[in-house]
Amino acid sequence: MCFRSLSLWVSCLDRTVARFSHWICNEHLNPQSQQVLRSVLQQLLQRVLDKNKRVQEAACSAFATLEETARLLLVPYLDDIVQTLSRAFQMYQAKNLLILYDAVGTLADAVGPELDTQKYKQLLLEPMFQKFLHTPDHDRSLVALFECFSSLAQNLGPSFMPLCKPLIERCTRLIRTGAQAAQMWMQNPNEFEKPDREVMAASIDLLSGIVGGLQRRVSEVLAQDNFLAVVPEVLKDSALQVKQSAFALVGDSARHCIEHLSPFLPQLLPQCAKALRENNSATVSNNASWAVGEICIKVGPDYMANYLEDIVDALVTTLNRCTQQSNRMLTQNVCITLGRLGVVSGPQMGKSFSQFARIWCLVMKDARHDAEKVNAFQGFCNMVQANPQVALQHPVEFAGAIASLAPAPQHLQPNFQNILSSYKQTLGANWANAWKQMPQDVQHKLSHMYAGIEPSS
Repeated sequence: MCFRSLSLWVSCLDRTVARFSHWICNEHLNPQSQQVLRSVLQQLLQRVLDKNKRVQEAACSAFATLEETARLLLVPYLDDIVQTLSRAFQMYQAKNLLILYDAVGTLADAVGPELDTQKYKQLLLEPMFQKFLHTPDHDRSLVALFECFSSLAQNLGPSFMPLCKPLIERCTRLIRTGAQAAQMWMQNPNEFEKPDREVMAASIDLLSGIVGGLQRRVSEVLAQDNFLAVVPEVLKDSALQVKQSAFALVGDSARHCIEHLSPFLPQLLPQCAKALRENNSATVSNNASWAVGEICIKVGPDYMANYLEDIVDALVTTLNRCTQQSNRMLTQNVCITLGRLGVVSGPQMGKSFSQFARIWCLVMKDARHDAEKVNAFQGFCNMVQANPQVALQHPVEFAGAIASLAPAPQHLQPNFQNILSSYKQTLGANWANAWKQMPQDVQHKLSHMYAGIEPSS
């Protein structure tokens, strides 16, 4: 093959696989999908081990693209895939190693626990751990390597435990070193060089991956070395990518090991509120809001009482601001957090309910009907009970929000019935006027789900 034709082949391979991967893997579009996938995989895996570095790059990148679509369809071919990727670790250098890390991480996300066999772990983790041992701290390839380890940790679960100690020790050292360098630079920017935060953020993400993968068993690790001690210091950093990763680690830790996070909550909860008010990044605000929701569910109303006013004020400020900016994802996530706070601290939330009730109803009306929405509406019911006068000011918005949960969850249906019935009774003749302002689909849903809600003739 001449150099010119090789260049053309390399440039087209990944784009071709990306374009046709959905067709390759979809038996409805392609009745021969199993045979086609087998053939494509066979050819790609051969090229992954090609001696030409450019062919390696194109083939491994194309394989990673195919993995995202094929997912569990890859399981019958895992023997060939894992052995090929393991051999590639012995061949690849520099740039191509980054693509190989991505392919391994994507494979873990695609097939999940199917990789959790002694054979596959030995073939993949041993060469990766050797790369971990021999990659210096200043090498930017650590970012891709840590991302790959994070995917493996999340999907292998407790069987990833033997690797945790060395990974955690290095991550915490890199985080502390990065935090110190960032502090010195922020205090004396003319004297110190601006540090690269990417390795620091990747280290935090790997700790999150370990927490998410080990879940409750991460307590066994934290009992020996509570690496969560680094988080309050890290959140003083001005780098948004570091804050985003740190708040994600806080949320994951609250979910799986709150007892090890609790010593740092007096620092972390005010930092969550501060990040929400600063509004420097939608993803930082989103993660800070999510972390608050995970924390409050675990620690309960008595603990949250000291922080509730500050946090609710920050969430409402964020909600009002991001509604004006039409940031739909953040508005929904903030509303879900307010709902979760209502589940935990409903009576205490009553006094602030009027500040966000109308916007909350408008946002949650359009939210996807899932477990998070249902949970948030439980908090909504608690807040209505704590301050029933609020809904009288916005009957149309409240009715629209309630109608969006159709069919109503069995445990919430009586609450909704009571809310609507009480407002019909309290508003009297004005209920008919409010009813007329509701869209017909809302009227239809309410009429069929809740008895006696329609205005009297």
